[in-house]
Amino acid sequence: MLIALLFLTGGTIIVRRLHSPRNEMWVFIVISCIGIIIWSSIILYKPLDLNKAIGWMIDSIAG
Repeated sequence: MLIALLFLTGGTIIVRRLHSPRNEMWVFIVISCIGIIIWSSIILYKPLDLNKAIGWMIDSIAG
């Protein structure tokens, strides 16, 4: 978990130094956090079903 947070922090610093637009930085952060969640679920032996998670998000947004 610590390694993932170090990579997230390092990547954010690199994206800022490249003067990338803000939306690119947020996309990087969101994708990295999704990766951290997936790896955490694998390590905890409760794999996350992405289809169910995406379906739940779409249902909650659509109302």
